[in-house]
Amino acid sequence: MRRQVSDFLLGLFRVGLFLQLNGTNGAVEGTPTADRPFLLVEQGRPACAIVTAENPTPAAQLAALELQHHVLQISGAEIPIRTEKDSLVGRRILVGESAATRQLGLRGADFPSQEYLIGFRPGTIILLGRDWEDTPENRAAEGRSTSGESLQSLRPRVDYWKAVGQPERSQDAIELPGLYDDQGTCLAVYDFLERFAGVRWYGPAPLQIVVPSRTDLSAEGADVRRSPALKHRSALPAGNWPFLRGQWGSFTPEQLQLYWRRSRQGGERWAGNHTFYRATIQAAFNAPKYQSKNPRSQGSQLCYSNPEVVQRVAQLARDFFDGKGSLPDGWKAMGNYFAIVPDDNLNLCNCPACQALLAEGEGHKTGYFSSGEISDYWFSFVNEVARETRKTHPDKCIATLAYWAYAVPPDFPLEPNVSVAPCLHTCYYPVHAGIRDNDLKLLKQWRERTQAPMYAWVYYHHPMEAGLIGKWNCFPNVMPHTTARAMQQYIRDGIRGIYECGEQDQLEQYVMSRVWDDPAVDVDAVMTEFFRLYFGPAGVPMEQFYRRLEEIAGDVSLYAGPYTRPNGIEWKKVAWERLGTAERMAELGTLIDQAGALAETDAQKQRLAQWHSALWDWMRRGREEFLAAQPAP
Repeated sequence: MRRQVSDFLLGLFRVGLFLQLNGTNGAVEGTPTADRPFLLVEQGRPACAIVTAENPTPAAQLAALELQHHVLQISGAEIPIRTEKDSLVGRRILVGESAATRQLGLRGADFPSQEYLIGFRPGTIILLGRDWEDTPENRAAEGRSTSGESLQSLRPRVDYWKAVGQPERSQDAIELPGLYDDQGTCLAVYDFLERFAGVRWYGPAPLQIVVPSRTDLSAEGADVRRSPALKHRSALPAGNWPFLRGQWGSFTPEQLQLYWRRSRQGGERWAGNHTFYRATIQAAFNAPKYQSKNPRSQGSQLCYSNPEVVQRVAQLARDFFDGKGSLPDGWKAMGNYFAIVPDDNLNLCNCPACQALLAEGEGHKTGYFSSGEISDYWFSFVNEVARETRKTHPDKCIATLAYWAYAVPPDFPLEPNVSVAPCLHTCYYPVHAGIRDNDLKLLKQWRERTQAPMYAWVYYHHPMEAGLIGKWNCFPNVMPHTTARAMQQYIRDGIRGIYECGEQDQLEQYVMSRVWDDPAVDVDAVMTEFFRLYFGPAGVPMEQFYRRLEEIAGDVSLYAGPYTRPNGIEWKKVAWERLGTAERMAELGTLIDQAGALAETDAQKQRLAQWHSALWDWMRRGREEFLAAQPAP
């Protein structure tokens, strides 16, 4: 496997002229000209030094360690990490802002958020972007993400060397840059390691990381200055759902935290999720006059036509934007966005004012889950809160979802500071044209009617969620090409950020993260590379196995007739009556058996065993249990 990876990556590297190492600090005598490749490692020995500021940012500290660790894994050479205070001669890699980058006219603060530089200068590589600075003001900033984590909790302390599998090198724990803190220097190092060193992070554990083996390592080329295409990237797979849990195997929480950063999760601060429910209402709106006059709500909804509720919510938003104390428990808000979303029920207020607004929504029904029965009601309230907030904070936004019975735009214009996130059922797109077309129609309408930045809540929960709730095994509905096309279209349409609801399988998750970073990526090339690097000789039948799963799951003709309802799919029946038939299972079984016979290295065999368990064994159990439950003929 290592030989094949080395052969594959041979074209990425060129060996420069040998230069005598200077002493023990890893620096090199002499300065190469700009048109020569920059040597990182020569014949298994360090040929440069990593240089940071004396007190690097959390992002620069992590980035330097990540660069050092991965080069050590590739070559066995430990490039030393030095600071700007050390006396250095020779080649250097400048990681993060330092006196040396400032001498070159480069400061992190001059970069837009998330933009970074991979720069080549004589004798120097620059890996730099805007980073979060550890100041009292930055440290005090409040925020809670869409999934409920505080900004502070997203800056965990980890023993870096223990996390990467080298506990003998352990030093003091470091604080990782927060997922929603600027970390342009990390982005630069991760891009550099992928682009010039051939590293691939396919999961959190060492087994899922592909690192080539080389004794010589160099890099050259034109400067790269860019930022991820999608500015908010929130797909935080934790291996909780069966496919990822099986494909990833065992990993530690610290390894998962590193993986999220390596896969470029995070980005700019935005949040949008349910904020009005029993706990938050009891904390901030406990007086009966604020609450829904519907006995079925049991304290889970407010009277959204009440002017006092509007004023109270607007004041909560002002207090958040002004940095006055903590958010109420359960509230979601980050950066320039304060979220307001009702509880997940329709036990709405019975007062005359609320009922009058609700009556106006009858014409917004679509026949699908994403409809508009309460759109005018809900967005009247959103508009009122946004209007009040804009009086004092014109540059801030009220964030909300376009979801369920309020997925359709209202009949009236929205305030310019209302940021909407439509909820899109991407997991249905290959097989349910009605749901897909309804989604895309509503997305187009929202784009035409909103002025504030737009985000998206993207579903990847079916059929797996239905199977988990019903305690049956679904057919693996992998769909990386559909996912990529949808994400590319969202980015072209101006969607600024995405929150993924659910978990995909290992490869589709990786493809999606690549598209979020660069929508021009060649999806087929990414997939073929994955199978070649991950499974070695077994990669050919494994790729055939995976692509066949995608063909079957995405064949809309197999869902025709009684399996497709106007507003959904009979997932369990279609899985084992139409998709996973005996003939197709035999075909897929042959391919995965062929892969088992071809795997060579221990890593290839372990990875194959994980996929075999996560996908193939899961499918076989699902079909067997389904057939066993059928009535006797």
